Amino acid sequence: MSKSMRFFLFLFFVFAFLISAPLVVLYTAGYRFDISHGRIVHTAVLNISSEPHNATVVVDQVPFSDRTPAVLETILPGEHLVRLEKTGYLPWETMLSFESREARVLGPIILFLEDEPDLQETVAAILVSSHAPTNRFAYVTQQSSWLEVWMISASDAQKKLLMRLPYVPTSTYSLSWSKDGTYIALKEQSGLRQNLSISRVSDGSVIELPVAAQDAEDSWWDLSVEPLFYVRTQTTLTRIDVASGMSQSLLFSAHLVTLSDNQEVILSISNDRAVLSYQEGEAASIITYLPLGKYQFVPAPEGLIALNDIQRNRLILVDTEEREQPILLNEEARLWKWHPSGDVLLYSSGYDLKRYVRSAHETQTLTRLSTQIEQLDWYPQGTCAIYRSDGTTMALNLDGTTVLSQTVLATGLGGSFWISHDGNTLSTLLQTETGWEWWKRNLQN
Repeated sequence: MSKSMRFFLFLFFVFAFLISAPLVVLYTAGYRFDISHGRIVHTAVLNISSEPHNATVVVDQVPFSDRTPAVLETILPGEHLVRLEKTGYLPWETMLSFESREARVLGPIILFLEDEPDLQETVAAILVSSHAPTNRFAYVTQQSSWLEVWMISASDAQKKLLMRLPYVPTSTYSLSWSKDGTYIALKEQSGLRQNLSISRVSDGSVIELPVAAQDAEDSWWDLSVEPLFYVRTQTTLTRIDVASGMSQSLLFSAHLVTLSDNQEVILSISNDRAVLSYQEGEAASIITYLPLGKYQFVPAPEGLIALNDIQRNRLILVDTEEREQPILLNEEARLWKWHPSGDVLLYSSGYDLKRYVRSAHETQTLTRLSTQIEQLDWYPQGTCAIYRSDGTTMALNLDGTTVLSQTVLATGLGGSFWISHDGNTLSTLLQTETGWEWWKRNLQN
């Protein structure tokens, strides 16, 4: 090889190194050439996980070799269609928007089994009531002149007889559970009076109630303390500890009462307004005033009081520690559910989904629908909401996506649903002409 050729090759490799070395450094640092915009950009990073793990990540229809949990370091700025796929599970996808140098953490994204609802049992019941935390439901059958209250455990389909009582055709009946589902009450409404029967779920024993519980005008469980039950008559207001059988006649009159941080919170009705107060002996310390309405206490996280105005379909959240502006939220709501963390409230007026974040005191409209939302709930893990509209059950991911992703879990199945506490099953109670059907769909293995 001639000297000039060797010199030429030397210069070629020097120039190649001077050009390629910076390119390698830039490539390693995350820079790429964006063909669509004709420029060099710094890529974004996506850290994505799923439950269950080991799902394939597909970006703009191109699968990555890494499985979840995965870190993708070569995402170009802009919008991308991100999809998760796993054999035996429904796919999940959404649009994500990335900025240059952005690092985003997403997940865990909940993937649901490819499964169809399966009919478990048909019961000739006149009334049903579910208790989601214990994955049970109770139903009432009427045979000749008798009523029977049965309970079914949705986890193993075991049945148990809880009560057998005389049937009064002119009365109306309702079921209600204690806070933890340890007890269930059957209310017989006859005119303005209630007859009450309470059963312990574990053994089906009927609880003997004090004389003060007879001829009740109203009664309710304290949904903040297990297992307190209140009975109001024309002359007395009685608190009953169902577990011990002890009862206490309260020294004040009130329309409603509940315990919050071991203090009695009462709702009183006057001629022109409702008053929410702390009760301290025979004295009351006013928390806030509310317009007249038909109220009931509903479950709320610690430190908050929640009231539902049944007449106006409104949900009111009250911070009992905030004396200047105690009302945090006063919104139209037909449905609502707190996230297990107690910080996020999902609620709906019927055709929308809204989210209230307690820590940030912010309200956001998530989506609007053309059909009415019939029921909503949180999936026990992650930030996934489950709702039913027009007989279709949808899973809605709320974890930082540009466009909220939805997964169809079931179609053509109305009724009321609940999710087992472990997130493995979705149960539905569907009313038919002859009674009720119990359907179950597997969500996770």
